[in-house]
Amino acid sequence: MKTRIILLSLLLIFFLQGCLVKSLHPFFTEQDILFNKELLGNWTDKDSAAWEIRQHMRITGLLKPNAPDKSYDISLTDNKGTSHYIAHLFRLEDQLYLDFLPMDISCQNDLAGLHLVATHSLAQVDLSGGKIIIRWYNEEWLIGLFNNNKIRIAHERVPYDPDQRNPESMQVILTAQTEELQKFIIKC
Repeated sequence: MKTRIILLSLLLIFFLQGCLVKSLHPFFTEQDILFNKELLGNWTDKDSAAWEIRQHMRITGLLKPNAPDKSYDISLTDNKGTSHYIAHLFRLEDQLYLDFLPMDISCQNDLAGLHLVATHSLAQVDLSGGKIIIRWYNEEWLIGLFNNNKIRIAHERVPYDPDQRNPESMQVILTAQTEELQKFIIKC
């Protein structure tokens, strides 16, 4: 299979200095989910990272065959290693989005791993001309909206480093339910 190009950028032309917009809850409902075979395959991004996108196979039970699902298994391999995600393609109004959830949060020991919580991240998606264009929502942009009182949505500010309490070095985790998250996405 021929490797195709995936273009990644950050929404509103931000550099990937900050982190992605993260949420405890998914950005989609079951009714919103779409499946598009155009996403399937092997892709390379502008930084030469390899993306493998396959249809997710849902486990149906012991001694039963797995069944295809409307979600995607994504493996991303770059110079730091390989990470795995389950992603859901969905549409709000006329825009496509991908909700990414990491599948392999791992630590060096089990106790540390028990403290980790996977969060959803969001990207706009455009499919055209044999290319995927992914525009990530950026946390710096989100923090700017909060700091300028331009949005009100349930969230928590959590330090990246527990020894630093500087409000400028906090990450934002959205805690709103899916319905509120979708209103926020449409509004922005």
